[in-house]
Amino acid sequence: MRNTRYKTHEIAKQAGVSPASVSRAINHPELLSGESLEKIRATMQTMGYDVNEIFQTDSKEIILINCPQGTNPFYEEVLDGVISSAECNGYYTLLNYTELDENNIEDFLKMLQIAKIKGLIALSQLSVEILNKINSLVPVVQCCEFNDRSSLPYVSIDDYMAAKNAVKYLIAAGRRKIAFLNGPRHYKYARERLRGFMDALTEEHIAVPDEWIMHVPQIDYQMADTLISRVLSDDHKPDAVFAASDVLAAAVVNRAVYSDLKVPEDLMVIGFDNISLCQIVRPALTSVNQPKHKLGYTACEMLHEKLKGKTLKVNEVLLSTELVLRGSTEHQ
Repeated sequence: MRNTRYKTHEIAKQAGVSPASVSRAINHPELLSGESLEKIRATMQTMGYDVNEIFQTDSKEIILINCPQGTNPFYEEVLDGVISSAECNGYYTLLNYTELDENNIEDFLKMLQIAKIKGLIALSQLSVEILNKINSLVPVVQCCEFNDRSSLPYVSIDDYMAAKNAVKYLIAAGRRKIAFLNGPRHYKYARERLRGFMDALTEEHIAVPDEWIMHVPQIDYQMADTLISRVLSDDHKPDAVFAASDVLAAAVVNRAVYSDLKVPEDLMVIGFDNISLCQIVRPALTSVNQPKHKLGYTACEMLHEKLKGKTLKVNEVLLSTELVLRGSTEHQ
């Protein structure tokens, strides 16, 4: 069994291809053209990887990862965690970005059979019906997002308490005009972070205008900038913003600076996920840290146990978060 570690997104960036293509090249090369495969191999060799070891032919079972949005950088470390565990346990991994619903689930199930997929890690928010259909073919473990009406195993965080604690920090810092920039409402994380936001305010008898609670249809910088620019251009503006993603929070910080607002003096900003972007934004971004690599790694370890026919000791895993303080809330 090989124990080779590699960073899928770093290789993809160097090779000028998608992370999914790198995963296919390593784990399922027959799905790529010869030209693409050779390009990825050459890039990995240049980066110092032992391509002879990585690309040696052996029989491995395939794990599929269903991911909701390929452009959200939060998933990079989660996927690396999954792949690290898969490599240790001798599995191939494939990435899939299909947004599953009743219109395409039957085609998806056929694909699972044709590709001989042995198990699925679901990072997407899926209905109980779809989860059950997939689980009738292959074992499923939910990761990050999970359906609380399903009995299938999951690993995630307590989004409610993480959000509530972040907003309480802003309140303790003297901020009472707090806006919330949230993700799509159909995701569990968005609903729970909104609930934590509202409860933190309610407990301190703080009310905010409805227009200060904003939802973007996807985690996208430009969409966030459009929404927050309207709020920050009003005479009555917030003195703090809690964002459900660091990408959204980065848009807030940059728009504030563009609007001649000082961060954190005029506007405190807290993001969520603690991705590398936090230290690129100026001032650096305070953020709720998720154990991203551990989320992916733990989910794959749980799936491995199921594939080996073992009973999981714990069916529901919630990992701890912490608020990492930086310049967007602290004077430095």
